[in-house]
Order: sequence, then structure tokens, then C-alpha cells
Amino acid sequence: MFKITLITNYCMKKKSLILLAGIILCMNCMSVFGWGGKGHYVIAGIAETHLSRKAKKEVRKLLDGHTMAYYSTWMDELRSDSTYAFSYTWHYANVDEGQTYETMDKEPAGDVVTATILSIGELKDKSLPDSVRSMYLKFLIHLIGDMHCPMHAGRLSDRGGNSFPVVWKGEKTNLHRYWDSSVLEDARIWSSIEWSTYIDVAMKKKQRLAIQAGKPIDWFIETVDYAKEIYENTSHNEILTTSYAGKYIPLLEDQFLKAGYRLAGLLNEIFK
Repeated sequence: MFKITLITNYCMKKKSLILLAGIILCMNCMSVFGWGGKGHYVIAGIAETHLSRKAKKEVRKLLDGHTMAYYSTWMDELRSDSTYAFSYTWHYANVDEGQTYETMDKEPAGDVVTATILSIGELKDKSLPDSVRSMYLKFLIHLIGDMHCPMHAGRLSDRGGNSFPVVWKGEKTNLHRYWDSSVLEDARIWSSIEWSTYIDVAMKKKQRLAIQAGKPIDWFIETVDYAKEIYENTSHNEILTTSYAGKYIPLLEDQFLKAGYRLAGLLNEIFK
């Protein structure tokens, strides 16, 4: 049903979807840039390293010769384009304290889990024109990154951490924005290439396959658990220092690797 609602008959549905997304944007006015640019570059770089030869060829064809990192932030950049307003809520899925993804009310236009499943299905459909499959490949590259960003699994009650005040470098900010990008700057003084190169080492194929197991909903539920841990260990108006970021370096590295490996696994399966 979700696929039929969003994909079938684009012309008839576009106006209502744009209106719905516009209403949501005005009501929420919240940041949804998971991992910022750097984090998405890291994840895409790791994924591309582990593509099969055939998957790499198909990906490059659909991306017109560009790398996955090149388009990894495309979904954030198109937020000002009303043509894609239907995808505004696809960056996240909120889970309140005491709730689960299954028990929470769902976004009418979809969320990061349903959008990921939709994108996988559309990429597998070889009857679709390459232009459409290219769009869904770009979506998928970004969605897997967002799915592994903790505050994109945050609570609806504080708008995914957007209404959770904290202080960083003497400035008032919020927990969502901090986890989208600031935490990376505090954790490591590395470029995206350094992140992907330095952490993607020594993982055996058997370990990568174990990480790739499961479905997108399983991976998202992992992220929900990490979000709960962050909420439990962060206070309102807390001054977030480099030591705060330091204790989450293992989590950052794990989430980057998991997202990269899982994205590669999906594409290897889709294009096998």
C-alpha cells in the first residue's frame, strides 16, 4: 500500500504530498541532517569499498559515473526542492520513551524504515527506467546513513532531540544537532577519508556478513536502543565537552561501519 500511495500515478499524488510535507515542515521546523555531510561521506566511502564488481559497475552506471559519496548528501540538499517534498519525513522515525517502533504512530508520508524498504524494492525493479532507479539509489545511500544516526531514532516528545537543549563550545544548541555533526568534530580531528580509512580495518569477511544480516527494521531498532542510552546519559542544558564525545567514539565507529557494510550488502544483493 505504501508503494502504491507514493509511487503509482506521480502526477495525481504530487500536489497532495507536497502540501502534506509543507505542513509537516512548518509544524516541526526541525533539523534532519543525519551525521552532517562528513558522516554520510564516511559511510558511503566504506560501502563502496565493499561492493562486488558487478554492484560497483551498476552503481556507477546509475550515478552517471559518480561515486556513492558524491551523492550521499543529495537527499539533504534537495529539501528546498518542492518536487521531492514527499520525502521530507523519510530521514527519521520517532520512538518515544516506553514505546517501540511498532507501537508508535507512523508518519503518513513514511519514515526512514518504510522509505528504505521502498527504495530497495524500486531498485530491484528492472522494469523501471534508470532515471527512477537512480533516484532511489541516491535515496538508499542516504537513508542507511540516517538510519544509523541515534537522534534520527529519537523521541517524538522532543522532536528527535531538537527540543532537548544542550551547550556546545559556549553556544546553546540541541541534542539532535549535536549528534548530527558536532560530535564528529569533538571525537576526531579527521577528514571523512581518514574516518573511513582508519576505522575500516581488520574486519574479517565473516564478521562483515554477520553485521549485514537482518533487515532494515532490525538495524533501526538497534539505533533506537543507542538513542535511549544517549538520553539516559545526557542532561538538559548539559555542557558537552570533548570528553563527552570521547566516550562515544566506539559507538560512532560501530555505527559508521555497520551502516557502510549494510549498505554494501544491500547493493551487492540487489545487483547480483
